[in-house]
Amino acid sequence: MAGEPATGKRAMDVAEAHRRHIHERYYDLSYAMQRGLGEVYVTDERFAKAHDDREPGLATYVRDAVHANADRHEP
Repeated sequence: MAGEPATGKRAMDVAEAHRRHIHERYYDLSYAMQRGLGEVYVTDERFAKAHDDREPGLATYVRDAVHANADRHEP
C-alpha cells in the first residue's frame, strides 16, 4: 500500500481482514496470537523472504500493521 503507513487505518483494516479470514476459516485467532504470527513474518527467514521478495520491507510492514491493529482493538 504505497504511501500508506503501517499504522494507518487502511493498513490496519487489511490486517483485521487477514485476522478474520484465518479466524473464520481455520482456527480461533486472537489479537495476541496474530501478533505472534506477525512476528513470524519477520523472524522466520522463509516468511520474511516470501514477503520481501514481493516488496522489500513488506514483512516488517505487515508485522507493524498487525501490531497496530491489535493495539486498536486491545489497547
